[in-house]
Amino acid sequence: MKTILIDEEVFETAAKDFDELSKYILDLRKEIFEMLQDFKTGFDTPAGRKFYQSCSSGLINPLNQQAVVISHISQNLRQAKNMYQSVFDEYDQIVRYMNEKQ
Repeated sequence: MKTILIDEEVFETAAKDFDELSKYILDLRKEIFEMLQDFKTGFDTPAGRKFYQSCSSGLINPLNQQAVVISHISQNLRQAKNMYQSVFDEYDQIVRYMNEKQ
């Protein structure tokens, strides 16, 4: 007999983990932005402004994009869990029934 495992908690755990990762990325973005603001204030020269622009587009924008993608993954995992809730429920019923018959 082959064992089939369907674990709805994996969806919820993964969604939560992706939520936490998204928040971490946004916090990191905020820290980098604040450091760049300090740098911009203290290094107000043509080279400093160019460095600031480079860091802003090279660091801040990708972090924003990553946070959006990761948040979207989390939402999709939750949506998938909700869509398959009836499958999870029926699977649990089958497992209980089979365990009672043994």
